[in-house]
Amino acid sequence: MSGIQFIRGTEYAGVLSFLQDPPVRIQWLSAADPAQPWGKSLPHLPERSFLNVPGTAVALRAGLPVAVMERQGRTLRVFDDDALPDALSMLVSDYGARRVFPWMSRLTVREYPPASAGAMERAGFIREIQDYVVYRGYR
Repeated sequence: MSGIQFIRGTEYAGVLSFLQDPPVRIQWLSAADPAQPWGKSLPHLPERSFLNVPGTAVALRAGLPVAVMERQGRTLRVFDDDALPDALSMLVSDYGARRVFPWMSRLTVREYPPASAGAMERAGFIREIQDYVVYRGYR
């Protein structure tokens, strides 16, 4: 859903090039956000499905889902292990800026892949008992 039909003719080549080779930065979006197309206008990829509800956030890298936070952030599912450190760092940044889960005073992750624990700590999550927590504004 690029909107390419609305660009000026002089911009066409640049926009087309951008769409063919999108940036690899990670972006977190609410799964219910209209800008997040997976499960709406695009079918979910195999083994990468998630509910499109406000309590779910999805990390997109080059437009593909690499991780998802479900149930108000209680559950972390990872689709791309290589992208996880960057995805978690961006999540902490976006959460601190109130772009992800803005209604929550702290983000508590209770279910996560055991291999992601180190990446969570490096991103700024604090371990409390068996959960990982990010407090608003903590870095």
